[in-house]
Amino acid sequence: MNKSKLKNILITIAIPLCMWLLMETLCRIIMGRGVIVTSLDFNNFVRGAGISTCVALALSFNLGSGRFDLSLGAQRMAATIVGGNIALKLGLGSVGVMVFALAFGLIFGALVGLIFVTFRVPPMVLGVGMALIYECVAFASSNGNGLQLFGKGVESLSDMTVTIVVVAIATLVVAIIYQYTTFGFHMRAIQGSQRIASNSGINIFLHAFLCYSFAGGLVAVSGVFDTAFKGAMKAELGFSSNTTVVDSCFPMFLGKYIARWSNDSIGILSATVTLKMLDTGMMVMKLGTNTVQLINMLLFLIFLIFRANENFARKRQLKAERIKEAQEKRKRLATAI
Repeated sequence: MNKSKLKNILITIAIPLCMWLLMETLCRIIMGRGVIVTSLDFNNFVRGAGISTCVALALSFNLGSGRFDLSLGAQRMAATIVGGNIALKLGLGSVGVMVFALAFGLIFGALVGLIFVTFRVPPMVLGVGMALIYECVAFASSNGNGLQLFGKGVESLSDMTVTIVVVAIATLVVAIIYQYTTFGFHMRAIQGSQRIASNSGINIFLHAFLCYSFAGGLVAVSGVFDTAFKGAMKAELGFSSNTTVVDSCFPMFLGKYIARWSNDSIGILSATVTLKMLDTGMMVMKLGTNTVQLINMLLFLIFLIFRANENFARKRQLKAERIKEAQEKRKRLATAI
């Protein structure tokens, strides 16, 4: 391993470790305890980070190509409720709930992708429309009761080890897809320029269809873990299912930034762990849910401003250097004449 790769690995690991150190120090000073003390604290942290990682990875499939799918939250709810209830009625247990939810997530995501590819509907408009439809599907299929997993014999889905294994597999699979497949190569090309990618023979619409499908499957996995952890999932209407997607935007964007030292999937995992550690620390300090949400949104805004102006100083420096070089050439020409 060369020094450059080792440096990148250390930076990727150091970001969440620094956040842990900061929160640990503040919690001990203010509350007289650490940020993660008991096994319950650790279990809650792992579950929360795992759920957020799956949603952030799902967001990255489409956002990287300039599409924001506002229906992901509704896909998550519909796939979990429909697939979970079918699996429970068939008596298929934990594995059945996960498999059926994943299958419906892929189907619901593929349907959104198919409509986008076929009718060229703008992604934002399509996302809003499909979100409302999928919320109705979840509500109608369960008669408004949602999905109840508590006491249904699927306790293994709430086990921390299962969460770690599944999230690790999902992260690894996404990393392999991004780095070592034709699909990943096409994704990087499309992120650079959709027009150039299309002119070079890449089928950007087939790629979009696959992105929507993969994203639907990932949010379904997160929905199952979230439901198993809470015991139930409500069937909500009125676009309220989109909260999960909005909350995962910050980890996704921060992960894309950290990816400069690793890759997209590892960067998103590092970002999710970092921000979950921040949330956990603030909750330990008893700031309240609304205050934590406000701080997260402010930090997200600051981060977006930073990203938008990240190269501003460098551009000014290059401009000044070009002006100086041009002035020196004029002086040399004037002297020669």
